[in-house]
Amino acid sequence: MCGERDLDRHWQLLLYADPALVEQFPRSLFFDDDLIWHQQHFGRPGQVASATVLIGSGVLYSMVHHADLVQRIGRFREHKTQIEKQFGGWPWMLLNGALALAIDCGIGTVRTPASRLAMENTDPVRDVQPYLFERVYDRPLAEFPGTVRRGEWWEIDVSAAAAAVVLPTPGQDPMAEEKTVCVMHDVERGFGHRAEDPELARRADETGAESLAAMLTAEASAGVRATYNVVGAFLDDVRGAIERDGHALAFHSFDHSDDGNQLHRCREVDYRLKGYRLPRSRTTSETTDENLAFHNFEWLASGRVPLGTESPVLRDRLVRLPVTLDDFPLYTRRQTYDEWESALLEQVVRSPYTTVGLHDCYAHLWLPRYPELLEKLKSLARPRTLDDVAADVLMGATDYASCRSSRGATKSRMRSAVRSVVNSWRQASARSPAAAIAARSAATRPTSPMSSTTKPMSYRSIRSTIPR
Repeated sequence: MCGERDLDRHWQLLLYADPALVEQFPRSLFFDDDLIWHQQHFGRPGQVASATVLIGSGVLYSMVHHADLVQRIGRFREHKTQIEKQFGGWPWMLLNGALALAIDCGIGTVRTPASRLAMENTDPVRDVQPYLFERVYDRPLAEFPGTVRRGEWWEIDVSAAAAAVVLPTPGQDPMAEEKTVCVMHDVERGFGHRAEDPELARRADETGAESLAAMLTAEASAGVRATYNVVGAFLDDVRGAIERDGHALAFHSFDHSDDGNQLHRCREVDYRLKGYRLPRSRTTSETTDENLAFHNFEWLASGRVPLGTESPVLRDRLVRLPVTLDDFPLYTRRQTYDEWESALLEQVVRSPYTTVGLHDCYAHLWLPRYPELLEKLKSLARPRTLDDVAADVLMGATDYASCRSSRGATKSRMRSAVRSVVNSWRQASARSPAAAIAARSAATRPTSPMSSTTKPMSYRSIRSTIPR
């Protein structure tokens, strides 16, 4: 909507429920991929809604507003009434968060799109209903002090609205520091060796399905969740088996080439996968930080040298996840299996973070001893997916703030913890604990063990993708 491509100006506002409210519902509800379609929970239960934010010169734009938990709860009829009762006021809470952030940044104006502009920038394949957008983008603004309509935008004078804003209290959500090992599979079959080693490519194509089944069986037996970076050309053929066991999925390019159109073709297959694994750990003119962010990727996995880091780090709105070592030395015969495994285990012992990359096309070199290897890795470190690690890096690099009542703490909780903010605007007083919201924009702290609700974001603000 704004055409701003400077990554440093793009943020995301996340709205989480108070932990007491989260406990009223099954924990799995907050992680169901069909319900929480945008998957912006970052591994934390209770994510209710989010908004994209663009911080300009003197103006804060709060654009795409959505609440999967509320808007898609019809898929879980048994929880529909309670979810809508507790969190139906999420549009007001998001506005409160945007205004609190503007106050903290010293910004004088907040602008949000009117419903018609929001509809024009949504997915054109969707049959959207105007009233759904009006109740999110128009109705809350019409009730809010200091608001005027200017063309296709609502504009809020922050100074006029300040007295009605419930300012959140900064807090901390500590994250455990523990030794981590990530098992990562590059599932490419013969795509990576068609020219260099046609015989290997032929065998990989023939045995790929069998090798994948054996990997999944070993991991299920060991209770290990891995990350599968799959070539997009056949992602739909394998994703069901991979996701069924709770593994993370990411792209390993579309067809393992560098034709300059890999990212777009990947997103034509799936829009939601968070990670991208560079083929052969080689960057191209296409895989710039800006282009990866534009295509909605949150993390990038590659070798330590190309990424310039030994450990996971957030840089330029992209989490960089270095691959510590892989199975290429087995293919080139620079190492025997025993030598390779020994080097891997020594790395895990001395490092707090290790990612090992395994190729399906080389599976015949390590798969016979894979069950034993998984048990050894489990004994030395906690196995995690790259999605999990990236979520912790993102949340650890941002601020957490809780919007709680400063008065009336002993009063009973209102029917809707979120809707209480509407009353606070009308009465300039918050009456009950409310959902945790973002309201601070202090400097990024990658090493801070904080759970946050304001995070750097990619270009999801350009086009809404809220499904019905």
